[in-house]
Amino acid sequence: MIYFLLVDRFANGDPGNDGAVNGSDPQAFHGGDLQGVTAHLDHLRDLGVEQLWLGPIAELRDEPFFAHGAFHGYWTKALDRLEPRFGSEADLASLVTGLRERRIGLVLDMVYNHVAPEHPWVAERPHWFHHAGPIVNWHDADEVVTHDVHGLPDLAQEQPEVLAYLRAASLRWLTLAEPAALRLDAVRHLDPAFLASLGTDLRAAAPAGLQLWGEVFDGNVATVLAAREAAGLDAVFDFPLHYALADVVCDDAPAVAIPALLDRTAHLPPDTFLTFLDNHDTPRITTRCHDDAHRVDLALELLLALRGRPMITWGTEWGVRGAGEPENRADMRWAPGAGPEHEAYRARTALIRSRAGARAASSALRAGDSRTLAVGEHWFVIERRAEDDVRWIVYNGGDSELRYAGTTWAARSVHVVEPRGAGLRAATPRSGPALLTAIGAPPLAAGDRLRLVGGSPLVGDWDAARGLDLPARVVLDPVAYTWKLVIVRADGSVEWAPGANQAQLGGRGRVSVRWE
Repeated sequence: MIYFLLVDRFANGDPGNDGAVNGSDPQAFHGGDLQGVTAHLDHLRDLGVEQLWLGPIAELRDEPFFAHGAFHGYWTKALDRLEPRFGSEADLASLVTGLRERRIGLVLDMVYNHVAPEHPWVAERPHWFHHAGPIVNWHDADEVVTHDVHGLPDLAQEQPEVLAYLRAASLRWLTLAEPAALRLDAVRHLDPAFLASLGTDLRAAAPAGLQLWGEVFDGNVATVLAAREAAGLDAVFDFPLHYALADVVCDDAPAVAIPALLDRTAHLPPDTFLTFLDNHDTPRITTRCHDDAHRVDLALELLLALRGRPMITWGTEWGVRGAGEPENRADMRWAPGAGPEHEAYRARTALIRSRAGARAASSALRAGDSRTLAVGEHWFVIERRAEDDVRWIVYNGGDSELRYAGTTWAARSVHVVEPRGAGLRAATPRSGPALLTAIGAPPLAAGDRLRLVGGSPLVGDWDAARGLDLPARVVLDPVAYTWKLVIVRADGSVEWAPGANQAQLGGRGRVSVRWE
C-alpha cells in the first residue's frame, strides 16, 4: 500500500523553516516539512503503508500566481536543490533513516515537463524552452508535448543542456534519498523517447533497483497503456479504474465498468497499475461520494482488494473533502476532536488497517490474477488467484440482498472470501461464437455505418474509427465487455447512442445492443 502526501499539508515539525505562512488561507503555505513527516511515520506504519510518495520537494516558486498558491511543489524553481521551507538535507536523511527502520520505501515526485510560472530561465536560457504558447487542441499529439500546460513554461528536453540538467538533478536525488521509485509528473506532455532514455540512465545508476511510475491523466485504458509502453514505465496510475470506482460506488453506475477494466488489463502483471480513489488533482472521495461515509468505506474496501498497488491520499483517514483546488489539498488533522468526528476517524483508520493487513497476508490479493465470474446491474463477483490462494471479491451495490453461489450477500456491501473454505462454487463462463446485433437504431442514410464501440480491442477501445460494424459474428471471450452503439455518418461525423454504456459478460449465442 502506498501513501501520498504534499509535504506542506501534512505536519509542521520545525516552525523555524516556515517562512510566510497563513493557515487560514487555503492558497498559502501552512508550514509542513520533512521533520513533520518523520514525526508521524509510526502512523503510516500502523496503517499498513509500505511505500511513501512525497509530492515534489525540490526548490519551488513560493509566490502565488494569479491567486493560485505554490505550496504544492509542482512549480519548480530548481530541480537539483531541496526546498528550504521543507527542511535541510539532514532532515531528508533523517526521514530516509526512519523509513528504512520501518521497512517503508520512499517515492519522490519529479517534474520534468515545465518550470514555475515567470521563471527567470525563460529569458536567461531561451533555448531551454519551446515558446509555443498554451495548449489549445488537447487531442493534437505534438501540441500536447511542445506547448505550455496551463501557462507553465515548457522545457525542451530534446536540447542536450536540458537533458543533461534533468539527468544530473535526478541522479542527485538518487544519491541523497535512495528512493525505491520516482513518480513522473505529466507524462502525457513529455516525449516518450526522452523518458525512455532517461529511465535507462537512472536505472543503471541505482544498484538497489529503481522503478519509474508515470502519471498519464486519461480515462481511456488504451491511451494509458500506450504511454506506459512508449516511455518504458514500470507502472502507471490507473485513472480509468479511478473513474470507474467513483462512478459505480458513488453514483450507482452499472457495476460492470469495474470488472470490464480488470478483464481488459488481465494480460499485464497486477503491479503495472497504481490504483487510487482520489489525489490532489481530483475531487476527494468523500465529496465524490456525496458525503456518504458508507460508500467511501465500500470504495476503500474495493481498492484494497482489487488488482494493482493501492494508494491512499493523506487525509482520507478523517474524510477530507473538496471538489477541486485548493479545498482538496487541505491540511492533515492530527488531533481529531471528541465526538462523532473522532469516532469516524478511528473507524476509518481501523478499516484501512484491517483491509491492508488482509491484503498483505494473501498472495491472491497482493499479486493474483483477476477474472470476472459473474456480473449484474449493480453487483459483480471477481476471482483473484495466485497458485493455491484464491479469493472472491463480491460487491453488491444494490439496495437489496444478492443471492449468488448458494449464499446471500447483504445490500451495499463488499465481501472478500475464500470460496473453498466457504463451500462456494462458481459457474465458469464459456467463450464461443456470438451474433452481435442492434435493437432500435435509427434508420441509416446511404454511406452510414452502424458500429459497436467499447472498452476492448475487439470494439476499438472507445475509438469509433476502429469499432465493429454490425451485424457481426465474433467469438466473445469469457470476460466483461462495455460498449455502445454509434453511427458513423458518410461525412465521417459520429453520432453516439444516448444513455449509459451497456455491458455483456462474454459467452455464446445472440447478443443485442440497444440504441436508447
